[in-house]
Amino acid sequence: MVYESVKHRAPLSFSQFRAAVNDWAFIPLTQDGEIIGAVMQKENEIHVGYGKKPKASIKKHIKQTLNNMLEKYGSVVTSVQKENDRGLLFCKRLNFIQIGQEEDRILLKCERSKYA
Repeated sequence: MVYESVKHRAPLSFSQFRAAVNDWAFIPLTQDGEIIGAVMQKENEIHVGYGKKPKASIKKHIKQTLNNMLEKYGSVVTSVQKENDRGLLFCKRLNFIQIGQEEDRILLKCERSKYA
């Protein structure tokens, strides 16, 4: 499901993607008893992806994972591709702030969730 959400932006086959995220934890996002995506976590880094568009906001699904990570690590980081305006807006709504840029990515950090 996560691969489905990034395959149009990531120049990787599914097997390459799977190898690249082999050491990440995947926390399922469910809706009506069906898995629609996942939160990827590696230490204090987080990414969200879904293969099936949610019917409603997925913030409530992410809140507990984000809050657990904030409690354990003190901050959470992520990155969004520069052209992914929806992803950037989503992160900002969760209280992530921009801390830098790389070639094609915006680096973000959260120290407190707005939804805690």
